[in-house]
Amino acid sequence: MEVTDAADELVLDVPADVTVVWIHSAPGLTLAAAVDGADWLAGRPQVFAHGERESMKELRDVFKRRGVLRSELSLSGYWAAGRTEDRFQAEKREPVGVIAPVSD
Repeated sequence: MEVTDAADELVLDVPADVTVVWIHSAPGLTLAAAVDGADWLAGRPQVFAHGERESMKELRDVFKRRGVLRSELSLSGYWAAGRTEDRFQAEKREPVGVIAPVSD
């Protein structure tokens, strides 16, 4: 899971065989790079990844390259950095490729 720093980490109650890895945001480090660089277990994964839109696009490429089947993947960008909820919802109705970059 990606967070700004250790102060944003949550204590999670997970099964003993589940490992949670916290990724601290830093220049040049993305969630996709961390997932791609991690040791993957043998077998077929089932992936549930929902988060910031651009991060999910990057993860989609990682999962495709790693051979994750579409039937094994739930991937959704449900918010966008720099966007209000209203703007994000409006952008979801735009044709692919016409969403303008965020201006500073």
